[in-house]
Amino acid sequence: PAEKKSLFKVVIHSFFVVPFIIAIFGVLIFLMLRILTIEPRTAQDYLNDVKIGGNTKRWQGAFELSKILANPKMVPREERFVNDLISTFEYSEKDRDNRIRIYLALAMGRTKDKRYVATLEKTLKADNDEILTAVIYSLGMINSPTSLEQLIRLFEHESARVRHQVVVALGNYAGNQVQAVLKQALNDPEPNVRWDAAIALAKQKDDSGRRILLDLMDRKYLDSFPNIDLMEQDHALLATIQVTPYIMDLELKETLIDLQKNDRSMKVREAARIALGK
Repeated sequence: PAEKKSLFKVVIHSFFVVPFIIAIFGVLIFLMLRILTIEPRTAQDYLNDVKIGGNTKRWQGAFELSKILANPKMVPREERFVNDLISTFEYSEKDRDNRIRIYLALAMGRTKDKRYVATLEKTLKADNDEILTAVIYSLGMINSPTSLEQLIRLFEHESARVRHQVVVALGNYAGNQVQAVLKQALNDPEPNVRWDAAIALAKQKDDSGRRILLDLMDRKYLDSFPNIDLMEQDHALLATIQVTPYIMDLELKETLIDLQKNDRSMKVREAARIALGK
């Protein structure tokens, strides 16, 4: 019986265990070679997906393109690529899937390349609010003087979402005309519009929205908005703390000291410490 058992082990080891180990080893070698030889995809690759891919691949390609172009090192500057992206965006007007047009608009804005301005400005009459806000955001990122008047006119838009994005875009501009619109936005019925207007004004060393900023650094105030979760609260606090050094006064300083000592978020505490140091 012992010899039969020993023979059984040899058979199992020879015909099952050893081949299995060899197979695993072979797979690992294949994966390592695959990883070492694969080339990272470029902006042109993702743009080609948008041009010739299926429905799903097209919007995913546009999404990935908008992500990769957020990295300045990955932005192609060749005239050929610029023209290719513009023509693809213009053709996307015929698409039923708005995501393609939205992500292509974001891709252009994140390049901060003024060659895309004229194309984006033509789309400021879009009926779809999602497309319109993406275009407004992109023009704000590029910060072209030619877009300013058109962005200001859009602050009269009936959609709170559009007005909010206009305020965010205007935060990248300066001047009395911009400040006048941002001060008007401090009284907007939509909280997001008021909040970002106060932050934008503070960046320009204008304390007109000081009271709003103090509210934004109050957890109890933020708790009164049930649609804002804890992560969004932290984001609002961090964005507000970042601009306080531009308009620092005693009350703001005391609020920052309290946040540094007592806030539940370590990121908020650290941001408050840095702001106090400035």
